[in-house]
This record gives sequence, C-alpha cells and structure tokens, in this order.
Amino acid sequence: MIVHFTREFEHLCSILSSRSFRLSYCGEYFGDKTGKVISRAAHPMVSFSDYSDVELLTKVVTYGGYGVALTKNWALNQGLSPVNYVEKNSPAAQGLVSLLKARQRKIIPSTLRLPIIQLKCFTKHVYGFNSYFNESNFDFKAENEWRFVPSRKQIGGNRISENFSTYDKNRDKYNKRLEKYPLRFSYSDVAFVYVKTEPERQRILTLAHLPECKVKLKRWKEKT
Repeated sequence: MIVHFTREFEHLCSILSSRSFRLSYCGEYFGDKTGKVISRAAHPMVSFSDYSDVELLTKVVTYGGYGVALTKNWALNQGLSPVNYVEKNSPAAQGLVSLLKARQRKIIPSTLRLPIIQLKCFTKHVYGFNSYFNESNFDFKAENEWRFVPSRKQIGGNRISENFSTYDKNRDKYNKRLEKYPLRFSYSDVAFVYVKTEPERQRILTLAHLPECKVKLKRWKEKT
C-alpha cells in the first residue's frame, strides 16, 4: 500500500469527504557531485510513502500523524511511480545533470525537453537538504516516496515545471490553477485510514462509512 500523510485532522477529513487529493507545486532541486544546484524548480504532485501496515510500527514519519493508505493497484492505475533515488556521485546522477545542462543550453531537440523534465520529476538525491526541517543531510530514501505527477493535459495545459523563484513569489496563484484537477479515488481503493484518537476514529467511520477494521490509531513516531 502507499500512504499519504498529513498533519491536520481536518485535512484528512477533507480528503475523505471529497475522495480526492489536491495537487500542489513542490520545490525540488537537483545538484551535481560538487553540491552545485543545477536545477531548482517547482513541479505539481501528490506524494505518498510505500510502507506496509506492519512497517509503520517502526517508522519515524516526516510529514504528519494522520494518513490515508491506498492500494498499489489504485496507484498503478493512476500512473503513480516510486521516486528514483540517486547518489550524487553516481553515473545516474551525472547523466541527469548532463541532460539538464543540455536542456538549459537548448542544445537538444525540442521533442526531448519535456521528457527530461518528466525524468527529473521522479528523481531525487538519496541525501540532501530538507528545507522544511532545515536539515542538510536528510535521508530522503527512508521516505520510500511514490509520486503522482500529472501530464500537462491532466492539469488543463498548465506547466509541470516552474522556475522556483518565480513560483515562490506567488505560490497561491500557481496552486489555485491546479484546484480543478484533483487526484481522485473511491472508498474501495482505501486500505486504511490512520488517526490519533478514538473520537477521531469514530468521526471517520461516520464520515466515510468504511469497515471498522480499516480505520486505525496511528502507531508511528512523527519527526520533529
């Protein structure tokens, strides 16, 4: 199963009542082996983690104490994919760096500009800077991330890569453009819902009409 985590119970309720995840642009960087940033952009996505219910017992989760777990079949049918984690000194990382530089210098065929960005959207350093926690050697691989990154057609022609500094000046404007294009699911796609308290559990059972066995109290630790 794959799990989408959130810090707010009301956000969890919104996801379940709408049976959808809102897309938002996420800032991502990719650097060369010296640490120089080659590409810093924002891409529209929804993020999940690939954990089993048993694995969550031993995990420290980065982004929240609430979660919605969906089946892998749903993920595959929606076009989600695991993130490719690459070590910055590896040939794979150096290859992507070369492609990004060639794209920036416009020395590749125009038909390859989008495929390079599509590849970059699903590639991440194993270790790197996490801006949320201001941590310079964060272990991204431990998150076992899967992503939904839409095609331009799926988001009404909006771009799947925006210059980060441009996006950062008006985040609300860019994310509002995505509101009409959520990532949808049905209750039959839900493997589990995780909450913190028994009253919250009862509210979710009433809201989503899920079997009792599918709504659980969370058992992981939250990163602080």
